[in-house]
Amino acid sequence: MKPDNNNYNWSEKTILIVEDTDTSIMYYRAALKKSKVKLVCAENGLQAVELVKQGKHFDLILMDINMPLLNGIEATKQIKSINPKIPVIVQTAYVLNDERIKSFEAGCDGFMAKPVKIQQLFDTIESLL
Repeated sequence: MKPDNNNYNWSEKTILIVEDTDTSIMYYRAALKKSKVKLVCAENGLQAVELVKQGKHFDLILMDINMPLLNGIEATKQIKSINPKIPVIVQTAYVLNDERIKSFEAGCDGFMAKPVKIQQLFDTIESLL
């Protein structure tokens, strides 16, 4: 039996959320609050790449695909070239088989379709931390 969301304790972990919509950021903040994980947010892929280039430590990245300036697939490629050890979970509202394939080719470690179900979110994060 899987633990419920109240039993996750990631207080020593930091997750970068790369999202361009406030509602998605609010959803992740609310969903992950009880896990005590530290959250850092970037509004687009370019900001995410810059944070990784600066040497900021992230245990995991939640990456939206469709964003301005630099999309999630391109950002994942660049992040993985800088630090291939950071797990990246890509999520998108546009579940096309092509995007799933491109995401894994870019180096993502997990893929979730929006709307993201909370238990799937926790299970996927737990499997990569």
